[in-house]
Amino acid sequence: MAYYIRLAASRQGVDRRAAGDRGNMEVRRGESAAPDEDGHGGGAGASWGFRVTYGPGSRRGVVRTKPDQTVHFLDVCALDVTKRTDDHLKAHPDKEAMAACLRQLDLPTNRFSCLLALMEKTSDTTSRQSDDELRAQIVDDIEHMRRFFQNAADGEPNEYVEDYIRQLRRLPAELARPIYLSFLHTANEARFGLHQPIAKPKRPKIASILLELADSLGIRRQHPVVVVTLVCLYGNGAARDVLKFTPKSEAFPAENVLADLMAIGRFAIRKLELEQDYWLGLSYVRHAAYITRDKGLAEVMACFHAKGLTTRDADAHQELIIRLTVDFADLLTEISHEPGPLLDRSDPRSARLSEYDRVCALVFG
Repeated sequence: MAYYIRLAASRQGVDRRAAGDRGNMEVRRGESAAPDEDGHGGGAGASWGFRVTYGPGSRRGVVRTKPDQTVHFLDVCALDVTKRTDDHLKAHPDKEAMAACLRQLDLPTNRFSCLLALMEKTSDTTSRQSDDELRAQIVDDIEHMRRFFQNAADGEPNEYVEDYIRQLRRLPAELARPIYLSFLHTANEARFGLHQPIAKPKRPKIASILLELADSLGIRRQHPVVVVTLVCLYGNGAARDVLKFTPKSEAFPAENVLADLMAIGRFAIRKLELEQDYWLGLSYVRHAAYITRDKGLAEVMACFHAKGLTTRDADAHQELIIRLTVDFADLLTEISHEPGPLLDRSDPRSARLSEYDRVCALVFG
């Protein structure tokens, strides 16, 4: 999978509490936020008649007789919450808060999908479950999810889930998975010490080594796996929580870390596909959201925005090319964005590059 990411022009900090607004990638973080009144996130109390919109190249309006819908993709942990008893939830406040958020979203104009959780579980090469055991577990999870939601619809029928497991068990969702794992394992080596804060003078050299490693592996410098590793190096706490680097290599959960990072692209693909179908009049699903209990992942994912998706044939498979934008400044909030001292006091343009600009030059050229 190829990622094309451009640097966002703004260097202003963004209030991430507003990450669910239109125009941004919508990420649910477990807060209790009421859906708005025009259908986004539910549309409780909305008044609906006929709505006419125009798809690309269409001369006739697409007549919509139903309200717009939002699909909420649950990650593995959010899906797990839907099968827990009330006593279990009361004993775990974080899970109880997530359950409360999900119940608030239980509206007829919402749908819930376990597709991304299914992709993660099915492609896990470290799982010791047999195909039948995994199939039974996932079907059971889906049944619990359906019973949890009284008004919202579920996304995938059992037949689809069982067929997905049968055909794709232990196959990587991304063909470059071994390469990404190799990068993460190397980044976790003790010589870099990324499990702890890195002194500022050491950062540029480590950054250069990591970027050269990405180049040697054929990974774009703007790929989320590389970008999130770099912002971890430069002090981003959310990225450190996602990457889970450890001082001992055998304790590093590389597969789980990669699953979280790849959720950025997997969600982007689904979101763009749904939006395209909506504007072509093929679906009532206009919005997509990602629901996770992982605060670090939510904060990182909120800085990536899906902008375009194309496909092309490559040998025996189809390659998906995603165009993303990234709020790079919002991922590098722990370093200086101010220009350095002047080389010529009489010339304001002679200021040295800020630490932020030097990192940008490394990543984006």
